[in-house]
Amino acid sequence: MGEGKVARRARREAAASSAAPTTAQPVVARPPLGGAAGGVVRFDDRQLAVLKAASDEIIPPGDGFPAPSAVGVVEDFMPRYITPRGERPQHFPFVAEEDFKAAVDALGQRFLDVDSEQRVAMLRAVERDDSTFFTQLRDLVYYGYYSRPLVTEAIRANLEAGRDYRGAPQPYGYVESIEDWDVSKLPRGRGRHIPTAEVKRVQVRAPDAALVGVNPQS
Repeated sequence: MGEGKVARRARREAAASSAAPTTAQPVVARPPLGGAAGGVVRFDDRQLAVLKAASDEIIPPGDGFPAPSAVGVVEDFMPRYITPRGERPQHFPFVAEEDFKAAVDALGQRFLDVDSEQRVAMLRAVERDDSTFFTQLRDLVYYGYYSRPLVTEAIRANLEAGRDYRGAPQPYGYVESIEDWDVSKLPRGRGRHIPTAEVKRVQVRAPDAALVGVNPQS
């Protein structure tokens, strides 16, 4: 079969594009998956204060658990997972520095000047009116808080179900709660796929009345 018109045109366009001079396209940077080690985003003093106060309302301390503001959630964790200005947020939690800081500044000093009850009300208003920012803030607080070694220790010390909790299960695994595998119970061999056309009806025999405790004479 001869070469079609579409194929010939595609070959001509490819040849033309390879012969034409190319202009270097600007490379849009992106943060590495999992965040930037050390972080490159910096908060000013008021932004730090607002974020710490908001974090402590989202996860209040107590019952043996520290406050987010006391374990480095804001100054250590958040800067590593916020995409720096000029880069595209392509990885979870998709937080752009410029937009995030603008929303924090919108809370501003007024957030710091009120009591806890009023701060909660303000955060609920943000959740209603700017759900994108609230979701990003909440996710950063949650993920940051439960990544902290002091919080892992608090889980082990204060929760019955968390006695063997180590944070990430590797490299140790949950060695204190999982028994060794009994290899004798593992299945042997491999299954086989049966195409639908080859599936056959199975005749199921009625259960023996004597086996199920029914008197056939009754």
